[in-house]
Amino acid sequence: QIWQPAGCSCPSTQPVGLSDTMRCTAFVVFTAAASSTEKNPIRRVVSLMQNMQKKIEAEAERDDELFAKFQCYCDKNSALTSESIKTGKAKIEQLESDIPEEQAQRSQTITELQQHKDDRAAANQAIEDGTSQRKKENKAFEEEAADIKANTAAIGQAVQAIEKGMTGFMQTAQAKTVLAVLDKVDVMEDDKAAVKAFFQSGSSADTPMSGEIVGILKTMSDEMNKRLDEISHNEQEALSNFNGLVAAKNKEIRAAQDAIEEKTERAGQLAVHITVLKNDLDETKSTLEEDEGYSAELAKNCETKAKEYEEIKKTRAEELLALADTIKVL
Repeated sequence: QIWQPAGCSCPSTQPVGLSDTMRCTAFVVFTAAASSTEKNPIRRVVSLMQNMQKKIEAEAERDDELFAKFQCYCDKNSALTSESIKTGKAKIEQLESDIPEEQAQRSQTITELQQHKDDRAAANQAIEDGTSQRKKENKAFEEEAADIKANTAAIGQAVQAIEKGMTGFMQTAQAKTVLAVLDKVDVMEDDKAAVKAFFQSGSSADTPMSGEIVGILKTMSDEMNKRLDEISHNEQEALSNFNGLVAAKNKEIRAAQDAIEEKTERAGQLAVHITVLKNDLDETKSTLEEDEGYSAELAKNCETKAKEYEEIKKTRAEELLALADTIKVL
């Protein structure tokens, strides 16, 4: 019998088996023999066999229609399955290309993320180092500025004392400070020697050397005030540079932080997408395997049914030929 395929709208009536036809033929012959006493029995047998021919031919036509619809089912599903297999293979090829590409992108993103973290750490370290250096520079400035101010004050007192003829000043702490300052300022050695000699001798303001000594001391004070101006200027410049450094590094830190947030989000998105692609790849491979199995089974079944139907057609043709020959004989 012909297998009725789903989806091709085949009639529900099934063809009569060919062995039944042969049994019917035998029955007709037997009946003809049994009715040999009736009027013109041969004609009646021929008429019955001709009707049988028509029935077999009608069954053949119906079976051809059923088999055509079955063949439609085979062709349609074979085409659909082939297209699905083709699409699945193309998708697998694309996914197997996309996954390594996105994995490489994620690796690059993670590398860039680490670089941004390193940049942020370096900027913070630069601020920390700069702050430490600034504190040292400021401390040195404050100490030197205080020392200069103390020295210029002592020199000022010495000048006043000399100009007023205060001989007792030479034994004061301020006088000792002035002598100590002599080794720190850039003055001629002869001037240093003259001041030391003047202070150590305890000379009064009315000595011929007093005016010269006052001039030397004022020159020393001027030089120290110049130094104070110089280090004050350097301090302001160093402070400005430090503030500029901090501002620049803070800008770098903000930029690095923004990049870190962006790269972190991007790395997460890529990780999720890679997982989705891998799952899609597994599902597509599974579907492809099912499609290929179904395609092979469909081809096998369709080929088997086609061979079976060819055998049915061959047997039916032999029966029709046998009937035709019998009719001729009768």
